[in-house]
Amino acid sequence: MKYQQLREQNSQLQNYFALLAIVPAVISIMAYEFLDYLLFIIRPWRTDYDPVTGLGILIPMALMMESVTFFFSKHLLKKVRRLTNAINSVASGNFNVTLDEKHAAPLSEVVKDFNKMVRELQSVETLRSDFTNNFSHEFKTPIASINGFAQLLLDTEVSEEERQNYLHIIADESARLTYLAEQTMMLSRLDNQQSIPDKELFSLDEQLRQTVILLSPSWNEKHIDLSVDIPALSYYGNPSLLSHLWINLLNNAVKFTPENGNISISACSTEKELSVSIRDNGCGIAEEQLPCIFHRYYQGNRSHSSKGLGLGFSIAHRIVELCDGFIEVNSTLGQGSCFTVVLPLENIPK
Repeated sequence: MKYQQLREQNSQLQNYFALLAIVPAVISIMAYEFLDYLLFIIRPWRTDYDPVTGLGILIPMALMMESVTFFFSKHLLKKVRRLTNAINSVASGNFNVTLDEKHAAPLSEVVKDFNKMVRELQSVETLRSDFTNNFSHEFKTPIASINGFAQLLLDTEVSEEERQNYLHIIADESARLTYLAEQTMMLSRLDNQQSIPDKELFSLDEQLRQTVILLSPSWNEKHIDLSVDIPALSYYGNPSLLSHLWINLLNNAVKFTPENGNISISACSTEKELSVSIRDNGCGIAEEQLPCIFHRYYQGNRSHSSKGLGLGFSIAHRIVELCDGFIEVNSTLGQGSCFTVVLPLENIPK
């Protein structure tokens, strides 16, 4: 049925091309006949006027145009049919289809756009698949832990100390689930944003100091020496989003810095941009892992996987992207990392 419909469509297209070729020829002959007739009226003494001369021209011209159109349309129809089959394949869910762009003329631009569309669909499908697999895994682990320890409390006799330990584990895993849901919802919201709302002028250096104070329990617990060298900085943006950015980056530095380690926060600015650097002397990141650290749920150092979800860097990267800035990462395995956020300074509306 589909093949029959395709043949009918191809036949209609061939007829269209043939009509497109013959109509100009007929109009040209009619114009020629009309002008020849006008000349005859103006000069009736002409002896070479013949009203059927145009038919003698029309018939061979029509045959020639029909032949040229037939071969041209046959060549074009092959490419249209190939494109149609590829579109039908994509519509059926196959995103591994590509077309040859070198021999696609006169459909080169269409084929380029098609291949671009397929590549975008492939990346979306990969992202969706990875998101589903990783999200389900991250959810399944704490749920299994909560269920297991809850069953132990229900089905076995446990001491008061064990009961307290089990309850603490259940509480921690529940908090992890809540945090996972919140982080995932935030990343989803950021993915759907194309601009930053509720911008205002605020003190960026004060926000950075507040972030340090907010996370002081975690870095004090590890006896980390944290130094801050931040001049007075004003920034026009969304304070809430920027706060999430600094919390995620500083939290990561604390997590991967060893006991009695060092973290330093520095900042500087020019007329056009400002930069904030967070440096630590932690375990560092392997060179082959650097391109992947901003992928959601990616955790290069699995020894810390229980302490994180692999979403912090993704959220930080998306926030900086929305601010039209970028993040530079310099890291040496075993020596530490330095994350530098560069943000453009916008003109403040009056």
